[in-house]
Order: sequence, then structure tokens, then C-alpha cells
Amino acid sequence: MEWYRDSKKVFDEDPAFKKRAQEEVVRLQSGDEESLSAWKQICEISRVAFKEIYGLLDVKLEERGESFYNPFLPEIVEDLEKKKLITLSDGAKCVFLDGFVNKQGDPLPMIVQKSDGGFNYSTTDMAGMRHRIEKEKAERIVVVTDAGQSLHFQMIAAACNKAGYLDPKKTQFDHVPFGVVLNTSGKKFKTREGSTEPLVSLLQEGIDHAKKLLSERLHNDPELDELATILGIDSIKYADLSCHRIKDYVFSYDRMLKFEGNTAAYLLYSFVRIQGIKRKVGKDLDEVVEVAKITLEHPSEITLGLKLSQFGETLKLMERDLLPNRLTDYLYNLAESFHAFFRDCRVEGEAQENSRLLLCEATARILEKGFFILGLKTLDRM
Repeated sequence: MEWYRDSKKVFDEDPAFKKRAQEEVVRLQSGDEESLSAWKQICEISRVAFKEIYGLLDVKLEERGESFYNPFLPEIVEDLEKKKLITLSDGAKCVFLDGFVNKQGDPLPMIVQKSDGGFNYSTTDMAGMRHRIEKEKAERIVVVTDAGQSLHFQMIAAACNKAGYLDPKKTQFDHVPFGVVLNTSGKKFKTREGSTEPLVSLLQEGIDHAKKLLSERLHNDPELDELATILGIDSIKYADLSCHRIKDYVFSYDRMLKFEGNTAAYLLYSFVRIQGIKRKVGKDLDEVVEVAKITLEHPSEITLGLKLSQFGETLKLMERDLLPNRLTDYLYNLAESFHAFFRDCRVEGEAQENSRLLLCEATARILEKGFFILGLKTLDRM
């Protein structure tokens, strides 16, 4: 990171260094051994740090960096030339697309090979699109970046369509943009020193906040660290996913760890409460399923039952719009319906015990499945 920051500063200030850096990109893309050796060292250093972050986030990756597509880049340019889609502009090979103009109203070029012979993101992204469609037989491609890349991916989709790589009737392409994270003052989230907060520090801070909160509830619990990690990471993920992804949102540990409102802590508390009910009743659920069914009579039972039945519809909407907050809103409303049911309908020792126990179990299963889809884990106590 220090190398990157320092070199970017020199790149912006020193034209000679900028030219050397651009020439180095061409050498790297053409497979120069010395350049590749240095690049591999940087990748390995980065990989160590990334693994720590992905471990905390419980993210599994199939690593495929930009370099994977390097062998295909000359093929893309050659193919575009064969299809007469290339126009030379100041020595660069460009694709001009209908409907894309700059601020002055002039046609906006999409450069696929620079005048120095180097390739750029447009070439790589076209190669990626073609590979995923032709080699991996993708039926739907979803690319997630910040909203500033929207125009770029509109042009990529249009160029791939024009080149015959992307057929919207066979493959659906979605660019999923997202907003930025703000601090409590409404400014872009940064450290006190003014630099961007490293993600690993942000995650660890969330875990520390969760540990402090749980230590007040679970005195001397031997699994406190594990429970705090789950609550801390869940809370950060949920806070991000529960906002409309295109809008900016304010990041606050105190808000995201609250046990009231649309937070992971509130939903986890609902799940934990159900586990408590099941332990208190003490019945084998498999046996109950065999002999009983859910009967909805009390208004709170009916409301909860109706909410449970909407899970499938919610998933379809989320899949269509690629908006995770559709699912978080649903889970929050489900948890609220459960708490109303818990307030109004006693389970243990009632004539409706088996029916209500099954209703609780159905709620727990939907909450757990919803958490799984969002990449979150559940707790059995908190």
C-alpha cells in the first residue's frame, strides 16, 4: 500500500516516471520475465493480507485475476479488426459505439489497444465477457463495482453485443453498482489521518465492539471470542446489505450493533429466542412433525404464517433486482412478526403447543436460510 501511494504521487507529478510506468505495463502484459517476477512478489504479499480479510468474512474465492485474460487480449483486438469494428484514433485502436458521446457531444471512443501497444480495462473486460459466455457457458453474468464504473460497463455490454459475444436472448448481463460509505458526519469514511480506513481494521473494530457488548451479557463464556466474531462480522455485513445498494449510507458501530431496529443483532436475538423456546419445551421436533401440523388461529399466528409464506417471493424479487435489502427488509419484518407472536401466544404448556412449536421452528429455519443467503451466521445464545 505504501509503495502504491508513493508511486501514484510520483506518477501524477513526474512525466518521466509516468512514461516509465506506462511502458512497464506493456512489458508486463507481453510477459517480460523480470516484470513478471516483480509482479508475482507483489501478488503474494497482497494474497496474504487478502486471506486474512476473506477468512474473517467467511468468503471462498476462485481466484481469477485480471492477468488470467492476458493471453486472450491480442485475440480480442484481432477479432474486432476482422469484424471492422476498430477505428484508429491518435494511434490507439478504438471502438465507437452508437449513443455514447462525451460532454462536448463528440463520439466517445472505447480504447482496446493504446498507441504504445498496451491493453487496458476495456480489452480485459471484453475478454472476460467472451470467456465466460463461450467457455463457461454463463447464463447470467453479474459484475459488482462502484457506481462510477456504470458508463464503462454500459459500453462493454454494447461492444460485446456488437462483436457478437453477448446475446441478451441467451445470456443476461447485469452491472451492479453501489454507493459509498459515509462517516457519522456525512463525509466519505476515512481514518482520523484522512486516509481510507483499511477493511481489516474496520472488521476487527466491529468484533471488538461486539465482544464488549456480549461480555456484559455472557460473563466468562469460554466461546466469547467466537461469538463476538460472528456478531461483529454479521453486523457489518448486514448494515451494508440492508441499505439500498445504490445509495450512500452512514457507517456506525453503535447503530449496527443495536438490539432494536433493522440490525443483525435484532434478527439474531429472534433466532436465539426461538432456540430458548425449543429447549424449554424439550420435545423432539422430528416426532412433533410426524404427529402435528401448524394451525393458525390467533391474529399474531396468522400474521406470522403469512409472512413465512412470502419468503419464496422475496427471493425471486431479490434475484431479479439484485437488491439484497429486499431480503433484509423481509427478515426484519419476519422477526417483528415473530416477536408479536411471542408476546401474544404462549407456547409451553398450551393446547396449541405442538402447532406453535412448529411455527417457531419454521421461523427459525427461514431466518437461518435468509442469513445463509446473505453470507451471515447464526448464534445459539447472546
